[in-house]
Amino acid sequence: MEPKKYAWILPGRLAVAIRPGGAGRNHRRERRCAELDWWRSQGVVAIVSALPTRHGLSAYADRDFAVRWHPLRDPGQAAEEMPALVATVRGLLDVHPAGAVLVHCDMANEWLAAIDASLRIGIGLARRPRTALRAAAADGLPVGSLATSILGCPTSAAA
Repeated sequence: MEPKKYAWILPGRLAVAIRPGGAGRNHRRERRCAELDWWRSQGVVAIVSALPTRHGLSAYADRDFAVRWHPLRDPGQAAEEMPALVATVRGLLDVHPAGAVLVHCDMANEWLAAIDASLRIGIGLARRPRTALRAAAADGLPVGSLATSILGCPTSAAA
């Protein structure tokens, strides 16, 4: 089952998405299993979760995905944690040169836009937060004051 909301940052190598199985109260175990099968068919071998809780991590590990957890809890903490998340993703891409990495948070919201933009900067697809946030917006992710604050730029920079 193809996930409802995702974007390939590097086609076939790096994707961002909502939580496999759905977001929040709409999460369904059967859907999670089906989506994880779909991600595996797309070459995903590693999953990085940015959820503030450990939900889903054991399910990913049970399906033989490499699993990393970088909880994002609030904008200040997220701004400090994002470089470590990006470094983890870069490391996973290096360790799995033939596989893909999925990075997720709960919903396709500004948190995911900030992750998308940070990854673009971290892997060299964008030099500035403004450019990276525009690319996240082009991926269909909402960009506003939360995403811009996590990336350390004024709200108007997303325009």
